[in-house]
Amino acid sequence: MKEKLVKQFLTDQKHITVEDCDRLLPKYGFQYRKSSGSHRAYHKKGERPIIIITPKHTKYIKPEYIKEVVKRLSLED
Repeated sequence: MKEKLVKQFLTDQKHITVEDCDRLLPKYGFQYRKSSGSHRAYHKKGERPIIIITPKHTKYIKPEYIKEVVKRLSLED
């Protein structure tokens, strides 16, 4: 399942939801910690948190946040 989710993050960045991030990021050691407002912060000891802003009028996260997740997790390597 991890491979399928990684493939989705690499190929279909316009259709990633908060739930997809909640499934993928913990597999790489990041934990969601309650954030204020529309910001969701995923933390991992020794690294900067990954911040994702939850969308208001759609269920999909903006591609620029997904690109940051892909870069930070080194999914393209």
